[in-house]
Order: sequence, then C-alpha cells, then structure tokens
Amino acid sequence: MSAAVKLALGVVVILIGLWLLLPAGFVEEIKPEEGISETLDWWEPFTIVVMGMIPPFLILIGILVVWIEAEEMRTPKISDLEMEVEEEE
Repeated sequence: MSAAVKLALGVVVILIGLWLLLPAGFVEEIKPEEGISETLDWWEPFTIVVMGMIPPFLILIGILVVWIEAEEMRTPKISDLEMEVEEEE
C-alpha cells in the first residue's frame, strides 16, 4: 500500500471520528438530529470519558515532571564533569 493511499485512509478515518463526535443537531446539514445520527450521538459519552481521563492524566504528567526534575538534580552538570576530566589528566 502506497503512502498516498495510507494518507487518504488516515484522513477518512479522522473525518469519520470527528463526525461521530459532533453532537446530533449541532450542524443540521452535517449531522441531523433524527435518523442514524441520533443513535450515533457519542458526544456525551465522549465528554464523560474525557472528564474521567483528566485526573489520571494530570497525575501521570506530574509524576513525569517530578521524575525528570529529580534526575536533572541528581546528574552533575557538564561543567562539573569537564572540571573532573581536567583534574584527572
């Protein structure tokens, strides 16, 4: 499968996902309130999932920041390493 076909398929998948997330009746021409659009109205479940994901995501980001900063505090600075190399020579 060529890169252009994969790119086109990716764009189609993105557009379908965006269409599914539109609230029913938000834009009548794109997703009307009646018909199959009403059964595929995933906006409310999506917002519930996102609201449920935010606290664990913030916790993981906080852990990552603490871990990176702790490692940065423990590692010696480059100037300190250069001085140690000069002293050993």
